[in-house]
Amino acid sequence: MNNPFINILWLAKSEYPSGSCLAPHAHADYYQIYYVVSGEGDFFVGKACVKMERGMYLFARPNDIHGIRTARDVDGEPLRMLEVKYVVFDSDFKEALNQLPMVCQGSDEIERMLWVVFTEAIETRPWYLEVATHTLITVLYHMIRHQRIERSTISGKSKIVDQIKENVNRNYQNDISLDQLSELVGHSKNYICKTFKEQTGMTINLYLNKVRIDRAAELLVNTHAEISEISSSVGYNNVYHFMKTFKKIVGTSPGNFRKSELCGSALVSSRVRAITMIPVQQTSHDIQRTDVKHESSAAGFV
Repeated sequence: MNNPFINILWLAKSEYPSGSCLAPHAHADYYQIYYVVSGEGDFFVGKACVKMERGMYLFARPNDIHGIRTARDVDGEPLRMLEVKYVVFDSDFKEALNQLPMVCQGSDEIERMLWVVFTEAIETRPWYLEVATHTLITVLYHMIRHQRIERSTISGKSKIVDQIKENVNRNYQNDISLDQLSELVGHSKNYICKTFKEQTGMTINLYLNKVRIDRAAELLVNTHAEISEISSSVGYNNVYHFMKTFKKIVGTSPGNFRKSELCGSALVSSRVRAITMIPVQQTSHDIQRTDVKHESSAAGFV
């Protein structure tokens, strides 16, 4: 397709035997969906741990920390998921996707369409990639629509949280104090701290650090800037504090993260069985670097 809306990078039907896990990690340049079709598991979502069951999905945006603490069988069936990795090129579509929560409730319609994507990839009939890609776009719009319906009854507390998040996302490079946020939303510091923790499962400070570290991870992979320069640009005055915070949130040092992402080091447990079915396509960085069409090759997996 010329001027693609999205590109599917990788599809897998994965199976996680009972007791297996997936180390917490993040991806700098692409989105990933884990749609549960059987079994259950405790998933890492940022610093929280959330139980995921059949019909639920994890929606990981670039730089979202995610993983699986433990997988469990249900009625003799292991944790099985439909996994999709893809990049998004349209800025408005990307903005809408970035409003989705990481843990979502699916639907019969969404699951049915995901199976269409996988069936097209397996059978590889003429125009299979175009059909799979456009079907996935429809899936994503349904996800956005479904979550917007759920959010239509948004509470006053959620509005406060949204105001705080918006301010942090816009000003993370600067010093942000509870006094400033309290004045912004018109409530006491104790109230906004308690409300934010209730609604998100994390403190305001952790959210601020996560936003900063997410941006730092993007800069580590997409630029050649020194770690000290990146530290300063995302709001840390002390590079050692930055490195300590980065390792605490991501699970590895900034330097190791940069190396592993650039060389494509596998993060999936060797106990996990996966079948890849879509050839590798261009990422947003490939598009920016060259207009030359790359040859397709089989996607790698563990």
